[in-house]
Amino acid sequence: MEQNTEWKLNTPPEAEVLVDTDVLSLRAPLVRVHRDDSGTWSFSGPEGETRPTKRTMLSAVVGAWPHVAALSDLDVGAGVVWSWAKHGWAGEFECRCGNCDQPVAADLDRRTWPPDLHPNTLISVEKTTLSGQVPLTDILSTPGGIAFLGPGDHRRTSELMTPVAVANVIRRWPHTMQALRAAKEGRGLGWNPHGMNWHEYVLA
Repeated sequence: MEQNTEWKLNTPPEAEVLVDTDVLSLRAPLVRVHRDDSGTWSFSGPEGETRPTKRTMLSAVVGAWPHVAALSDLDVGAGVVWSWAKHGWAGEFECRCGNCDQPVAADLDRRTWPPDLHPNTLISVEKTTLSGQVPLTDILSTPGGIAFLGPGDHRRTSELMTPVAVANVIRRWPHTMQALRAAKEGRGLGWNPHGMNWHEYVLA
């Protein structure tokens, strides 16, 4: 029940939602969220509108993709897309004048890629976190590199971890791009589900 004290969305956690199969299998980033006229949520990648979907619970989506929890004011009939440039959600139909850049659900754009992040650097990611079985809660920066972990203490054996390139880590969790840029050796970053932000702490 602990999750409900942090629940920010106006739809209950057990509500059935639709998720693009490419997003579920981690072949595409979660970059578009839409609610139909009956209020049902759908989550998709860049090509999502024409892709097959699977049903799951809203709580499972928020656990696997924490950036979804920021959508507490998404109304019925509305849609948003992830803006890689702004590191946040943008209304899908924001522009009415026709002169602005209409937000488009897109894959990671190398033109907006920060020069201080190397896209091919490998990060150690806890396998159960990568698959969405447990939420991503911590980013550790150690002399041996950066690790992404779920809940629990920080000790992990190598068979629990898998190497993933930075670009693919950010496609999996768009809300980690700025955190990775801020990571300092000997420090950890913990996800705060209340404030929807990362907070720094010193590694013991």
